[in-house]
Amino acid sequence: MAELVILGFGSNLGNRFRNIQSSLRMIALNKNMNLLKVSAVYETEPWGVSGQNSFYNCAAVFLCRMNPLGLLKTVKNTERSNGRKKRGKWQPREIDIDILFYGNIVFSGGELKIPHPFLHRRNFVLKPLVDIIPEYIHPAYKKSVLNLYKGSKDNCKVKEIRAFSG
Repeated sequence: MAELVILGFGSNLGNRFRNIQSSLRMIALNKNMNLLKVSAVYETEPWGVSGQNSFYNCAAVFLCRMNPLGLLKTVKNTERSNGRKKRGKWQPREIDIDILFYGNIVFSGGELKIPHPFLHRRNFVLKPLVDIIPEYIHPAYKKSVLNLYKGSKDNCKVKEIRAFSG
C-alpha cells in the first residue's frame, strides 16, 4: 500500500542547489517512490549553530511504497551517495534529507521520529511545506501546516531563491 510522504531537503556545502536536485532526482527514480510535488527552493539562515554558510532548503511530496524504516534506509543511502559526511548535530552538510511526514502516523523508534520532532519550530521547513501542502494536518499537533507557520516563533529569515524545475 502506498503512503503520502513529505521529505525535507537542505544543503549548505558545495553547490547547494545541485546537491538538492541530485538527491531529489535519485529518490524520485526509486521504483518505490513517485514524486508528486516540489516546493520552491529557499535560502535560509543556519538553525541551531550559527557561523556557517546559509542553507538552501525545499520540501517534496512523494507517494511511497516502503515502510518508514525502508524509507529511512533509502534517505540515508541517498545522502551518502551525494557526498554527505558525518560532522555532528546541526553542523554544515552537503545534503540533509529529513522524513517530515509519513501519512498520518506518529512513530518513534531508534533514530527515526515521525513527524520530524522540530518541524513545527522551523520556518525553513514550514515555509516550503506551506507552498505544497498548506492544509496538511500535523498528526500530533492537529494543526494545519499553514497554521503552524503562522504561529511560528522562529525568527530565521527564509528567502525564496527559485522555483524548482526538476
